[in-house]
Amino acid sequence: MEPIILPLDYDFSAFHVLLPLQGKEFSFSIHNVPKGEEFLRSAKLECNEELRLILRGVENVVQERLNQSVDVQAFVLELKDVLERILRTKPLVSLPTPAFYAQLCSNLDAVGWEHLVWLADDLSSLHLRIFDSAGREHIILIDLPPGFPEVQPTASANLPVPVDLRSLHGGSLKDIVSQYETAIEKYQDFWKVMEDVDRRVWVMEPDHPSRADTFRRIALGGHCSLSILVDPRSPRSVPECRFFGSDAVISPLRKRLNAGLRKWDQARLLIANLEEVLELTFPSAQDTGNEDMSADCGICYAYRAQDDPSSPNIGAQQGSIPDRVCDNANCARPFHTSCLLEWLRSITTTRQSFDVLFGHCPYCSHPIAVKSTHG
Repeated sequence: MEPIILPLDYDFSAFHVLLPLQGKEFSFSIHNVPKGEEFLRSAKLECNEELRLILRGVENVVQERLNQSVDVQAFVLELKDVLERILRTKPLVSLPTPAFYAQLCSNLDAVGWEHLVWLADDLSSLHLRIFDSAGREHIILIDLPPGFPEVQPTASANLPVPVDLRSLHGGSLKDIVSQYETAIEKYQDFWKVMEDVDRRVWVMEPDHPSRADTFRRIALGGHCSLSILVDPRSPRSVPECRFFGSDAVISPLRKRLNAGLRKWDQARLLIANLEEVLELTFPSAQDTGNEDMSADCGICYAYRAQDDPSSPNIGAQQGSIPDRVCDNANCARPFHTSCLLEWLRSITTTRQSFDVLFGHCPYCSHPIAVKSTHG
């Protein structure tokens, strides 16, 4: 049978598609179909949960084929090709047995149905919601094997340290929830400390911190910043610190940090301790202009760099921000380390000693050096 493509509006900007394949009919929609353009780059694909599960892991391939298709019919044929390739190696799985369903219902009765926030159509995975003593919401993602509950499920949640479920005897959902409740209570002080950091200072990275993130990059002003890596089991102890910026600014801060650790008081929160030791007040996002800390890299003219697995940032996320600054106070141009390395390697006057490149700032010609992580 041929695919059925039905327009959803009068201007043909949205379509619903029925695609028969291997005795089953797949249903999906395509929206924002452009007019007068050569390709469907701005179009959006919407799938039901069943199709999303089948396409899991090849989303980028599907998006690329959508972007390169000249019309909806061409994309439907491209998607049919992708599905045929997937189903040849991963046939459609039938729904679990009634016994599996009965066991799942019994487990959810024990946990409490009010904790269930999502259940896959094929019953292979579910999300459970619990609240900690401070009222924070936590979602536990659970994958159910066909042999559940004799075969133990796998589970994950947004925690700084993964929960080890190997010590569980049996695989009941109630046991899993109990394990996570115990683990979550261990990190109450860690989240209190990190929430204070996020509230009081300008956090440059991560953009949207999760409860699993132990890393923060904090703005100091003048294109300088401080990266901290916090121990979730001892969040009020001295974190691992790394300064970024002009040596004229950060060298005194390093000295204060090393000399002032005797002032560290674990009864205080992290930011209060850092301000006491460094003898400064951290600027907030509201107090500091975007032109001060959010300047683009002076080489690639972008704020976030392309992925660089060799980034020196502690716990850096994908797409790092400028982390090297010209030491000339009258210039103070920010750069991505990776961009600066590439620039210096392209200049014939650059010198290298061991793993350090010595050259000049692309703007003011002030001497600048950067460590090569590639040797």
